[in-house]
Amino acid sequence: MSVLEKQLADSLERKTSSPGEGWLLLEEADVDADGGPSRSRLIVYPDHVEVIGEDGNLLKQLFLSDITDARAVSAVGGGSLIADTGGGPVVLVRYTSALNGKIGFAAKLLQALVKGEELPVYSSLHEPKHCATCGNRLPEGMMKCPACTDKGKVITRLMHYAKPYKWKMTLAALLLMAATLMELVPPYLTKVIVDDVIQPKSIGGALLWLVAGLAATRVLLSVMQTLRGYIGVWVGGNVMADIRKDVYRSLMNLSLSFFDRRQTSQFIGRVNSDSESMRQFLTDGVIHLSGQVLMLASIIFMMFNLDWRLALLALLPTPLVVFASMTIWPSLRIIWDRHWRAVRKINLLVGDALQGIRVVKAFGQEPAEKDRYETANRELANETYRMERVWAGVFPLFALITTSGSLLVWYFGGKQVMGDGLSLGTLMAFIAYLGMFFGPLQWFSQSINWTSRALAAADRVFEIMDTTPDVPNAAEAVKIPRVEGRVELKGVTYGYEKHHPVLKDVTLLTEPGEMIGLVGHSGAGKSTLINMICRFYDPDQGTITVDGIDLKRIEQEDLRRQIGVVLQETFLFDGTIAENIAYSKPDATPMEIMKAAKIANAHDFIVRMPDGYDTKVGERGHRLSGGEKQRIAIARAIIHDPRILILDEATASVDTETERQIQEAISRLVQGRTTFAIAHRLSTLRNANRLVVLDKGKVAEIGTHEQLLDKQGIYFKLVEAQKEMSKIKGVES
Repeated sequence: MSVLEKQLADSLERKTSSPGEGWLLLEEADVDADGGPSRSRLIVYPDHVEVIGEDGNLLKQLFLSDITDARAVSAVGGGSLIADTGGGPVVLVRYTSALNGKIGFAAKLLQALVKGEELPVYSSLHEPKHCATCGNRLPEGMMKCPACTDKGKVITRLMHYAKPYKWKMTLAALLLMAATLMELVPPYLTKVIVDDVIQPKSIGGALLWLVAGLAATRVLLSVMQTLRGYIGVWVGGNVMADIRKDVYRSLMNLSLSFFDRRQTSQFIGRVNSDSESMRQFLTDGVIHLSGQVLMLASIIFMMFNLDWRLALLALLPTPLVVFASMTIWPSLRIIWDRHWRAVRKINLLVGDALQGIRVVKAFGQEPAEKDRYETANRELANETYRMERVWAGVFPLFALITTSGSLLVWYFGGKQVMGDGLSLGTLMAFIAYLGMFFGPLQWFSQSINWTSRALAAADRVFEIMDTTPDVPNAAEAVKIPRVEGRVELKGVTYGYEKHHPVLKDVTLLTEPGEMIGLVGHSGAGKSTLINMICRFYDPDQGTITVDGIDLKRIEQEDLRRQIGVVLQETFLFDGTIAENIAYSKPDATPMEIMKAAKIANAHDFIVRMPDGYDTKVGERGHRLSGGEKQRIAIARAIIHDPRILILDEATASVDTETERQIQEAISRLVQGRTTFAIAHRLSTLRNANRLVVLDKGKVAEIGTHEQLLDKQGIYFKLVEAQKEMSKIKGVES
């Protein structure tokens, strides 16, 4: 028996019902070794870790001195917390996906304890989000509980979009009301024709005039419905445009951290399909509501006017229809929410697959992507079936209930006609009004469907509009028309996950026009540092100033106008080369665009293209090579004329000749600007005024290329490692 096995065997003999003093973390796991439900407890102490079963038995104990590493390994529906030891890996606990964040933090804590690093601080961001009112878990991608939202406030806010078009909507409603009243005329004229003309066999002239009246009524109805349709289409298009505009503006105002936590494909549906559902509610629902209410009231009045006893018989099923509609409403909201999530899932899958189509084909994963789509598609089909199944059962039920009233009217009304207690024309008119009466009732039943859809869509849209940016503009933001470029970081600490900072107490002063090279191992915090300077994120601690002004106090539009960025992964929009170069300055003249392209060493390859500067680059610039895209990105930064320049791996992944051309362009671009550069090849940073070496989020070394080589520290080792790699590549070639 090994020492480790003996320790485990000895510890199993020990029993305890509660953790001892001095523990650092206590978490419950919810799956046992066989995959069944369980409530074991994981307790981390400064020198060891314990796992205690539901009955208080000590199941496992490991001393930190025996652990070399710890990791949370994800699996389908959950994962395992594994501790690596000299005797092999040990599974401490198993858990479901709901505990991914908590057990993931436990793994980070164990790693820090084993390696003697700074202990992370737990963040509630890793806990599943639950509604504060009902306690239910929030749907993925949402921050508000759909079930607890005040529907009255949502409708009131939704109606705000109709306000600019209230007069046109009022006109449409009046036309609808007039048409509604006009629809009451034909049944009454039918009664007159039957009772006063046909049965008494009156003169044909009266019949002609009455039939002409019916025709005139139909013509007027057609004209009013056409006018109302035109108004509805115009208002609907503008309302939908307003909603889409507000959603898109809200998305543009949100901080990068909002998109970091979400897949951006989901927002396409919110901008388009959700806006359409809201439009349908406003233009079709609200306008039709007044007409349908008037129709119901008018029909009831006419039926009572013709025969109050038949009217009471006809109205008997109405309470059942109303009760059934109100009963089905809550379940419909749940069904719509599940259907929306299935649609969202398949949209995200398609978006990811198409954006990464080159990776999919490069690794031959088309069959796997087809299988993933088939699974999501089947899930959507099932949710659609559940949703449509409700209506497939509800409408026949409503039809059965409503037709029961007409059967009673036919029976008792027919007996009265046969007994001469009621005229045939009156019965025919009554049956016609009764048929019209069930139309509004069915409309109200169907309105539950699209109202549920509209309110669910409004919840999702208003959630975006109500989201507060993590990086907001100050109440009295300072405008900076032109900065000198003095950038200072004081004690900056930041982490995308608050319990795991990427930058730790970084302090750095950069003078105007100075070029700073940022170097370090992958994950050291280089890209995070430049993200902070661009104010894509705000520090958790410390301050960043430009010309002595805190970034948080500077108007963001002014700040971004002073900063130019050239990234390793260059993004080009699906337009012409000229449009992409002039993206930061849309009013740039052709001469300015050409000048920027020449400085960026891009002019020569552009003019060789069939359409020159009017050449379409394709989606994400796929028609251009990597080096060509980089030089267009440099031209885009040149025409922006920034005072602070960010270069993030601007020469990575290109051949030597292209790198030389890019370096020439960059050397022109950096003149007179404060520059922060990250480079894959350290030799490209030799011209930097200073090099800042980051290690595990901290500033480890600062100096010139020669000074850091003489120091023989981290930078020296990085340079030597690159030299060795170059030798290996040279031998391979």
